[in-house]
Amino acid sequence: MNLRQLEILRAVVQFRTTVGAAERLGMSQPSISNTIRHIETVLGFPLFERISNRLSPTEETLILLEESEPLFLLRDAVNQRAADLRMGKIGRIRVASTAELSEAVLPRVIADYAREFPRIQISLETRPLDSVLQVVENGVADVAFAISPYERQAMAYELIDTLQAVVLCDENDPVAKLDVVSPKDLVERPMVGPQVANRIGLMMADSFRAKGLDYRPTIETRFMNAAARIVRDGWGVALVDELSAYTAMRPGLVVRPYSADMSFELSAAMPKSKSPSRQTKRFIKAFRERVALRLAEVREESRRPVSE
Repeated sequence: MNLRQLEILRAVVQFRTTVGAAERLGMSQPSISNTIRHIETVLGFPLFERISNRLSPTEETLILLEESEPLFLLRDAVNQRAADLRMGKIGRIRVASTAELSEAVLPRVIADYAREFPRIQISLETRPLDSVLQVVENGVADVAFAISPYERQAMAYELIDTLQAVVLCDENDPVAKLDVVSPKDLVERPMVGPQVANRIGLMMADSFRAKGLDYRPTIETRFMNAAARIVRDGWGVALVDELSAYTAMRPGLVVRPYSADMSFELSAAMPKSKSPSRQTKRFIKAFRERVALRLAEVREESRRPVSE
């Protein structure tokens, strides 16, 4: 299958009719139908089921489209770069990030950078960790920012800073009276934390296991900023990174250090096969400086007595 055939297939899935797909792509309806029949012949299995005059994609079709999505992202990136050159723009920075950093740091970095370099186009993709690294590896993004990323053979990592695990809670919670919070202090509390299925959740589970305890958050989340937001809205205590805790702070909440010897490496990820551009290096520097400022603020907050 070529990219054009995949594009036709995607349009039919989107509109659920060959007529709608034809209008979207500027083709004739018979051409759309012939292409779908040809793909089915080549692949040897049906792509759609007809239900009430609508085309319902089979499970195999949905799998094909999911696997082909990086191709469309790459094509769109190439087309956008060509448009940038045609319009005389100086450059572009394509950034990918996990949700924690897209909320805690990157909005301010991007806003400041755009004010200083108004002719540089910036794009931000927020994705789960595996997908964040994949888009950089595929060349769809120039740099990714991630917390405790996996090692990947094609990726180079630049350490930005080391984040400590902290506990975010209401100032009236028993945990808030402690100078340092241990796993034992959390097992009986209504806790929000990363699910064990992801890398950071496994790290937290290991810290509990080292003390002979089970890590069983009452509410599990994929991203740590979501856990912190739940506490911000009035429920439980959250075991999260410093930046997520800072972003969720409001009057009445406090941050306490977590006693386990656990930290998260905050890194910039880039492909080994390509040297970062001057703009990318400059953006990473701006990101590093903003992280340093945020961490100084949240660490000061963690030392604040509850009685203040």
